[in-house]
Amino acid sequence: MKNTTSLKLSKQLAKYGALTAAIVSVNDINGQSVIYNDIIDFTGGSGDTFLIDIDNNGTDDFNINHNGSDLFITPLTASNDTLGSGGATYAYPFALNNGDAISSGAGSWFNNGFAGGFQSLNYSSGSIGNWNNITDGYLGLRFNISGSTHYGWIRLDVDNTGNVWTVKDLAYHDTADTALNAGQQTLSVDNTIFENIKVIALNKSIGLYNLPENTNYRLVNIAGKQVLNGETTGSSFVVEANTIANGIYIMELTDKNSKTVIRKKLVL
Repeated sequence: MKNTTSLKLSKQLAKYGALTAAIVSVNDINGQSVIYNDIIDFTGGSGDTFLIDIDNNGTDDFNINHNGSDLFITPLTASNDTLGSGGATYAYPFALNNGDAISSGAGSWFNNGFAGGFQSLNYSSGSIGNWNNITDGYLGLRFNISGSTHYGWIRLDVDNTGNVWTVKDLAYHDTADTALNAGQQTLSVDNTIFENIKVIALNKSIGLYNLPENTNYRLVNIAGKQVLNGETTGSSFVVEANTIANGIYIMELTDKNSKTVIRKKLVL
């Protein structure tokens, strides 16, 4: 039976787990960040489709679909592309390695699929394409936000036939025309400060773990209104949010020394 799944459904399912910080945004002192989305892994098969709204604006940007015999990725607008090889009719997206550059100069960009051609990940039972028996490969993406070009990636596994495939996570750089690397989750300047922080939401308690010293916190709702704020003490800290309504919130943590900011989306 055909199954179509989107990131929106993945985010809804995430609320049933204790660790609900699916979307992570870390800003450097200049306000730039890589938006990382650790989705619930989606494993698809023959006839399945996975819709991708990479910037979470309500409009799908790409889809990964299996048409019953082969596995494809399709850009859903004329301004979206994937990094790969091919020509006017056929394109074969690269299976990038962790750390490979994704930028305007990284190689050839293709929009096939939207224009009537196709972008094959695994074609003719793996005899054509770059995604034959790939584990933790990365698709390089280029897409449009409000008229500006942005770069991102999707990580997935594909078996040797293309009939079993798993979408694992994705990210994009929120600064226009700015390159990032496959697998990059934060800006490198922030990794040493925030790479080990864990934010766990269970009922109306929010646990903050592996914190650096001097960390301010703010909890804001999806309308951007602050509902809680304060300063943590110690490397572990629990924020009690019993007085707020159920819903989706953003926990914002700010290192008082470097002014680096990390934001994580929670479902309470």
